[in-house]
Amino acid sequence: MFLDSYNENLYIECLDKLAKGLSEIEKIYNQIETESDFKNIDSVIALFDRIFNDGIIKKHLAYNIERIYKPLYLSNPGPHSKGNSYWHISLGINSAELSWLDQLYDSQIQRLLKLYKHTFSKIDNFLISHNPNQIRKYQAIISDVKKETETFLEYSNHREIIDKKAKLDPQKLTKIPFGGLFYTAHIDNVKSIFELGILSHNLAHSKGLVNEDISNKQVNERRNRIVESLGGNIHDFAPLYFNPRNPMLFVLCKQMDKSKLVLLKVNPHILLTENAAFSDGNAAVRSTSFYKNIDDFNKLNWEVIKNEYWTNYPDGKRIKCSEVLVENKIPMYYITDLYTYNQDTLEKILPLFPNHLGIKASINNRMYF
Repeated sequence: MFLDSYNENLYIECLDKLAKGLSEIEKIYNQIETESDFKNIDSVIALFDRIFNDGIIKKHLAYNIERIYKPLYLSNPGPHSKGNSYWHISLGINSAELSWLDQLYDSQIQRLLKLYKHTFSKIDNFLISHNPNQIRKYQAIISDVKKETETFLEYSNHREIIDKKAKLDPQKLTKIPFGGLFYTAHIDNVKSIFELGILSHNLAHSKGLVNEDISNKQVNERRNRIVESLGGNIHDFAPLYFNPRNPMLFVLCKQMDKSKLVLLKVNPHILLTENAAFSDGNAAVRSTSFYKNIDDFNKLNWEVIKNEYWTNYPDGKRIKCSEVLVENKIPMYYITDLYTYNQDTLEKILPLFPNHLGIKASINNRMYF
């Protein structure tokens, strides 16, 4: 597994460059279709050279264009001409990391390279034609690539906007044990989260998106109540924990296969949005207090929240589960990292969201019990 390349969005960068290059080649291709001829092959080769000799593309793709003699002329070839030879392009992935990433992305780069090769053949020989099915197929490939890159750019843009907004001051940020807020999900529910974000209990259930409910039924019943200081039902808020290693995760790890659990890390600055609140303990417990003013941050018992264990503290179990509650939905671009218990789980997760979402993925069994 080449997680560093995955997390650094190597694949998206390559896809984006190849898609932009195709747009330039399409102009030449359209010219051939219109004029039924194209004699300036040197300018085409120069364009291909520029695309495939780009730094990151050149590093991960093998590329060569050469003039090849036709079989009949091999014994006495003479100077290259249109009659005795043809242009040939070789294209392929030559790095193990990009090859691994390409498998995750349903071979999108391989399909793009095939399109490049066919387009080059068309440019070299204007008698080669596309049939309607080929055209639709290539249009679908280009459309898929554009969606991937557009989603990545959209999420990157949102993250840049978040980065420019007001942030928690360093004193508050250092109180949060793992530098972010956490949501625990069952692997069977992850696909819908990647598509729609982290939804509140009521919203997720109303849309029929909960394939596997890992919540405690009795605890959930106690959360189904209106809290005046929140301005609504607890179940109308998506819950996050300051510390993922809490009593809830401890019970889940003991009762079920922990490899089925996925931890999602959320940007802590979501606390400063208008629809966010936080609590000094488990929201299901009636003695828990809720706050919306960030100046009340110090009212939480950070010693208990940050400590590895909670059993040595009075009311430690409740306090350890202090939460952040975000009304209705946490958008995907607030999610920064994903952790799994082992490699098998990660390998099942990665194909669900090839990293156009920009989420760093890793294995960290120390976060589990």
